[in-house]
Amino acid sequence: MVRLDKGFGLLARRARIAVMAASFGSMGLLAGCASDDDAVTVFPPYQYSYLNQLHLNIATLQMADHATPGSVPGDESGQAPIPPDQALIQMAQQRLVAAGTTGSAVFTIDRASIVHEPGGMLAGRLDTHLDVLSSTGQQVGEAEAHVTREMKPDLSKGDADSKANLYELTRQMMQDMNVELEFQIRHNLKDWLVDAGGMPTAGAIQTESLDGSSAKTGASSAATSSAVSAATPATTSASSPAPEVANSATPSPSSGTTATSTSATSAEPDAIFPGGVAGDTTDTSTTSTQKRSPASGYLKLPASKMTN
Repeated sequence: MVRLDKGFGLLARRARIAVMAASFGSMGLLAGCASDDDAVTVFPPYQYSYLNQLHLNIATLQMADHATPGSVPGDESGQAPIPPDQALIQMAQQRLVAAGTTGSAVFTIDRASIVHEPGGMLAGRLDTHLDVLSSTGQQVGEAEAHVTREMKPDLSKGDADSKANLYELTRQMMQDMNVELEFQIRHNLKDWLVDAGGMPTAGAIQTESLDGSSAKTGASSAATSSAVSAATPATTSASSPAPEVANSATPSPSSGTTATSTSATSAEPDAIFPGGVAGDTTDTSTTSTQKRSPASGYLKLPASKMTN
């Protein structure tokens, strides 16, 4: 009996050791699979809030996603840690701002796909457009942005379709789309761009002060400055003192003394010598024919005066 008990005890210990070895082996296999499939286990969301925002003269901004994962044959974007369509919505929410009081805009995602092409390459494509609508719903502006990119997967991060490779391709496409979308908006929707205060920026003038800081003058300010500059000459002319007009002395007809010239700006002719006199320095363009006063000894009184 003692020998039998010892035999059963030895068999039990060997069985427990085998079970423990199998358990550790399965855990190691699972760990190895996880490390091969997803070398990067943390995938931070893409951020665009550190970039300058694009303020639009609209009251509301809406998103429309027409590119859900799997909508394109062979699309693998749904396996990415952050699907491209979700990254596009996040970018539009962080960069586009409704800063007006009327009208609306719709940011539409037409395609956001990742396809594993023959030969092992990953091909991604993003198609978007932004429509600006009036208060009555009429389209008054549009900007389109398209991005395509191919990437050779990094097999050290797992297979070609690993989450790490899909995440990297999405990141590269979003960098391209971020630049392309801003360019298209500034080129095609510049009339709807405003600053943070709602002032138009289409005709803004960029200036730089001596301390290196920059300031923008809006289109309305530039127009105001132009109007003031245009009005300045007229104001100066009106405010400048008029030339002095010398008092005309009444000469004796027999003395031959000439009258003093009046200002060229005077609207009324000289009461005594309307045609001007000899020696007058007035411009000939303002005086027709200069006449001399009668020479002494040739003045005649009317007959009625002589009879008296």
